[in-house]
Amino acid sequence: MDHVTSEFQANFDSEQEGGSTISESGSCDSYDRRRPCFADEHGLMELLEGDKAHDMIYRNCKSALGDQCQILSVLRNGFRNVGSRAKLRTFQIFQEAVEMKHVGDDDGGGGSSRAKVKYGWCAVAKKELKSILEYGFSEPRNDGSYGRGLYLSPDNALLECLKDSAPESEDGMRFLLLSRVILGKSEIVPRGSTQSCPTCQEFDSGVDDLASPTKYIVWSTHMNTHVLPEFLVCIKVPFNFNRSPKRLRSPWLAFPVLIKALSKFLPPSQILIIQKHYKDQQNRRMSRSELIQRVRGITGDKLLVHIIKAFGHKVQQ
Repeated sequence: MDHVTSEFQANFDSEQEGGSTISESGSCDSYDRRRPCFADEHGLMELLEGDKAHDMIYRNCKSALGDQCQILSVLRNGFRNVGSRAKLRTFQIFQEAVEMKHVGDDDGGGGSSRAKVKYGWCAVAKKELKSILEYGFSEPRNDGSYGRGLYLSPDNALLECLKDSAPESEDGMRFLLLSRVILGKSEIVPRGSTQSCPTCQEFDSGVDDLASPTKYIVWSTHMNTHVLPEFLVCIKVPFNFNRSPKRLRSPWLAFPVLIKALSKFLPPSQILIIQKHYKDQQNRRMSRSELIQRVRGITGDKLLVHIIKAFGHKVQQ
């Protein structure tokens, strides 16, 4: 997990120790004056630059996306109606329950450590946003590769979330929920699993990898008690964002060769960043698709295509 992500999680965790980070009241006049229909309809309030939560989320998104995506707004769930307040209280009750369940597993941390509450990303369509915020998730949201449930991407794996989301319209709008997730004790779920609940009482959730997960798997039996949507981030992405990054890979050009070639065009500071990303990918701290997207964000597609064409054929020869 990179520095920005660590700061993001640590700051929210430290706030939680002194009380919930979730605001149960507060004015949203500054947002309503500009977008009254959207704010009122969804019970959201916009966070402005200078707000602690806004700035941490914004930095987290910029770190993952670079300049290829435009972050339009960061909004917070106001929990202003009876139903949403009930969901908030339900989440808190289940968090306490998971803490009590794993009290014997305490490794020196407090209750929140035993409940292992993290942040996770989930892409949603604008038309279903109101229903999710008011009533919860009505059905599992996934491709079925890891069982029946709600898949969320860790806060440091935003690209994994975007990769599987569909563009809202031709203007490239995407809506990303950032939710609190009660993970408790996670079990590894193999690809192709048909699970829909924990394999036994010992576990509360699933992950694709214990050391460096790219998916949190919240079973369909838990998705409206263990997940609490807290923020909405609206972004605009390029029209070709979902196209496979493999288009930019040549079978003749390995990444070390690509980095060497890029050093002829980019300043040393950018090469060092690319080398760090490559090392993170080699150590399984970053997926290959995320590595490619970050390199694309630094170099731009035009330069990459030029290098692959020019240097790729030289390597082949």
